[in-house]
Amino acid sequence: MGDYEKLKQDIHKKLGIDLTAYKEQQMRRRINQWVERHQLQTYKQLLATLDTDLEHRQKFTDYLTINTSSFFRDTKVFDVIEKKVLPEISRGKRPRIWSAGASIGAEVYTIAMLMNEAGFNPSLLLATDLDDSALDKAKAGVYLPNHVAGTAPKYLEKYFTQNSNGHWVIDDSIKKQVSFKKHDLLRSAYERDFDLILCRNVFIYFTSETQHRLIRNFVQSLKPSGFFIVGSAEQIMDPASFGLERFSYCIYRKS
Repeated sequence: MGDYEKLKQDIHKKLGIDLTAYKEQQMRRRINQWVERHQLQTYKQLLATLDTDLEHRQKFTDYLTINTSSFFRDTKVFDVIEKKVLPEISRGKRPRIWSAGASIGAEVYTIAMLMNEAGFNPSLLLATDLDDSALDKAKAGVYLPNHVAGTAPKYLEKYFTQNSNGHWVIDDSIKKQVSFKKHDLLRSAYERDFDLILCRNVFIYFTSETQHRLIRNFVQSLKPSGFFIVGSAEQIMDPASFGLERFSYCIYRKS
């Protein structure tokens, strides 16, 4: 297929995505699948297409950064968030919450709806992602039926309207609660003093070394006793080594 090491360097220059931080076998397989699917013969041809075809470039960027999401993804986790985490961090204060790798916004809007239902008022509900296209979709708040498949009817009736195309549009009252910002987990500075940070289904694509570095950055960004939530395939094996303790399934607390 070609020189993968050179491809990584070129993608870093063109797209700003550092593939050395990702699991090589997994990412290389994804790129090869993309090349074959689009009937490109070599990595060199892929790079040339990225230069000349802006639509292809954006779709490839989306593909690499793996923007998949849905509302109430993993209900077991959101049950604990609703019943234990949000009441705890909202007791007597307005909490700061960060959804990192927010993709198309389904996760952060789920948190906003749960906060609204409980009468809690965050001082900051921040959603960040590296991908401009994903952030634009999140800000628009328009979703396909599969994105809301796990959403209870009471939330759909209260916080969504369905447009003529059958897409579900989140209510402006929820959208205006969220602040969106571009952020590169590998290179950007991390804000501090969060009561809750969610970074779910992002670590799985990174090398162990990169995962550990990111976890330490997130822990530094948490207030004492703040909560850190990861995806179901991203359990932290030795949370104490990062200054964390296991609180529940996928949920950790800063010691």
